[in-house]
Amino acid sequence: MTNTQIPIDGAGSLSDSHVSSGRPRATGTKILASLAVLALAGGVFTVASLALFTDQQAVGGNAFTTGSVDLVAAPATAVVTASAMAPGDQVTAPINVDNSGSLEFRYSLTSTTDEDTLASELVLTVKSGVATCDDTNWQATGAVLYSGVLGSTGTINVVGDPAVGTQAGDRVLAAAANENLCFNVTLPTGAPNTAQGLTSTATFTFDAEQTANNP
Repeated sequence: MTNTQIPIDGAGSLSDSHVSSGRPRATGTKILASLAVLALAGGVFTVASLALFTDQQAVGGNAFTTGSVDLVAAPATAVVTASAMAPGDQVTAPINVDNSGSLEFRYSLTSTTDEDTLASELVLTVKSGVATCDDTNWQATGAVLYSGVLGSTGTINVVGDPAVGTQAGDRVLAAAANENLCFNVTLPTGAPNTAQGLTSTATFTFDAEQTANNP
């Protein structure tokens, strides 16, 4: 009978190469392969869970247009003009104020003259609601908005105030509305001799501003 010698290592243990358990040992390669399969399976599960039903609706055509403030005064020049005036003379004519814009506005009127001597003697009266705006009938109807000196080189407020916001005397016109203001300029009978031979030119300026969001 043949005796088989099994090598024993220095610590008295059986050598690994000669140990048999009856089944193959799991190697490091097999363990890594198993982990890779598990990771792949997990990835597939994650992708599958994101398969959702969705929908989308666009709401277009959201257009915006700004409004406009557009005051038109007609006639635009030489409304009331006269030459060789004597004390007691007058000149009367209307100005049409039109809101040609798309926004309601409030407006004011100022007067500026190129000199002060004659301008302080001439009397300007502005009225609204006058039925017939001429030398004969202008006083019969309407409401007086202003009566005082024609103007000054420093500018005077005739109707309202051009400062931004609601001011006393400002007039309001709706979009597409208009009104006539009647202007009368008179050289009073009591005008002094110092008013002779003078010329005064006045510029009437209308200022308009929106009323919306502008208290």
